[in-house]
Amino acid sequence: MFWFIVAILAYFFLAVSSLGDKIFLKGKEDPKTYVFYVCLLSGLIVFLIPFITFNIQPFNILIWPILEGIIYAGALYTLYYALDRFEVSVVIPVLGGLQPVFIFLLSFLFFNITEVSFQNIIALIVLIIGTVLISLNGKMKFKSKGLLFCFLPAFLFALDFILTKQVFLNQSFLEGLVYMRVSSCLIVLFFLFNGKFRRNIFKEGKKSKKKTIFLGAQGAGAIGALLQSYAISLVPTASLAILNALKGTQYVFLLILTFIISIFYSKILKEDFHRKNLIIKVISIIIIGLGIALLTL
Repeated sequence: MFWFIVAILAYFFLAVSSLGDKIFLKGKEDPKTYVFYVCLLSGLIVFLIPFITFNIQPFNILIWPILEGIIYAGALYTLYYALDRFEVSVVIPVLGGLQPVFIFLLSFLFFNITEVSFQNIIALIVLIIGTVLISLNGKMKFKSKGLLFCFLPAFLFALDFILTKQVFLNQSFLEGLVYMRVSSCLIVLFFLFNGKFRRNIFKEGKKSKKKTIFLGAQGAGAIGALLQSYAISLVPTASLAILNALKGTQYVFLLILTFIISIFYSKILKEDFHRKNLIIKVISIIIIGLGIALLTL
């Protein structure tokens, strides 16, 4: 269960990253611009190349990290596109509920899983319920168009999870990671062929304070993504959906961090914690804790 500890650490750093994103995106940043910077910064992993022994791989092995890089960039874009046009209170709960379901189904297709324990299935369902509840903001209003745009990033992120595991089944952890992140970095460079986008990228930057928040968020996100990828490389294929469903712990960490920031640094981020919402969050944390307990028993 070492993958479980690594996953919890990953979701803590991803929560810190999400908090930075929350502050940074208050200015209505263009989703494509944000995806460009996220993927471009992930390409910095090339500095690990001198410390990695690369093996010459046939095309049928290399195609997996290339596909993952494309899907990863696409998943990020569809997520930020959905967040830009629809309420977070709709997008995040739907994403949190659907993604592990898609991963569970895709796992059977990709890895020929023949058996899953009843306890793990119950833990998965409990974690999904807890994840959806804790990500609610108390004003969930479903619209068919909004749901459609939530389905797409949920499916793409699920497929990205599956492709990442496929990469690690064929390559070493660091080798596969470099191939994947370099692929996503190269994909977003095609954005520069758009004149309007290119001018937007090279114009005078934002205030240094906002740059610091962005870079800090991406630094935490990079650590979180690295740990999450490591957890994916360690977890049995039958437990991939559970690893993803543990994302509920990220929302727990995010809730705690947001609460602290709202109290002590309200000028940076201020959120109201209404009694009804707070009760739902507490119940959600208990449910997530129950799901985790089922996994560790």
